[in-house]
Amino acid sequence: MAFKSEFFAIVVAVLSMRALSDSDFCPSRSPVKSSCPPEWQLWGNACYRITPSKHTWDDAKTACQGMGGKMAAPRSLEEMNFMAELARKEDGEYYAWIACNDRDVEGTWECDGQEGGEPFLVWADGQPNSWKGNQDCVAITARHNHRMNDGRCDASNRAFCVRQAACTHLPTQPRQYCVSTDTHGRILVSTCLLDHNIREFITEGVVACGSACAKEPGCRSFNIKKTEDGKKICQLNNSTSSEDKDKFQKTDYFCMYSEVCLG
Repeated sequence: MAFKSEFFAIVVAVLSMRALSDSDFCPSRSPVKSSCPPEWQLWGNACYRITPSKHTWDDAKTACQGMGGKMAAPRSLEEMNFMAELARKEDGEYYAWIACNDRDVEGTWECDGQEGGEPFLVWADGQPNSWKGNQDCVAITARHNHRMNDGRCDASNRAFCVRQAACTHLPTQPRQYCVSTDTHGRILVSTCLLDHNIREFITEGVVACGSACAKEPGCRSFNIKKTEDGKKICQLNNSTSSEDKDKFQKTDYFCMYSEVCLG
């Protein structure tokens, strides 16, 4: 059976570049470029900085908001180490607030953005100690080996701030799909790749099925078959006709095969 390349130009990627607002997240599966304003440092898909001046814990939250962000509370050791290194570069003896406290219930620590679960806390040796019974706010400090310490909320210190990075979608190349044809260039409508189905669903046609294949991890090709009542079924495959020629077979029902074009 011979094949001739017929192309379906199926656009399955964003081709134009657009900037996201600060409230959007940089999608991890999309090709994007993350960036931060001046004075902010990028880590992951967020931007960090330390306040230039010292504030009480409450005033520090307001100061971070005034710079377009919020007071930061690390969620992992890697994030905390990044924040500590950021502060160390500005002040080798830094003492900086994070968004954690136990004001409501002594000994029950809460961190912004980590409600409903166990907050991420890495205390320095001997901490928290609630010295003199009045230390309800948390800081990361150089003197405590870049780990966490509880302190008086009315003390003036610098603070860690975080904001969402700006994301720009990068242009991507659209996929094109080839359909199998006979030696006269006629599309084969009763030949498909069998026994490689990842999943199947009702579809509107080739464009919708091709778009679904582009988004499905492991999809290498797809079949479109028709049911007796005229519905089109998209079958996503984890292989191609060239990889498993024995399973590329004629059917006794309408079935059209497509795969990503090469070259």
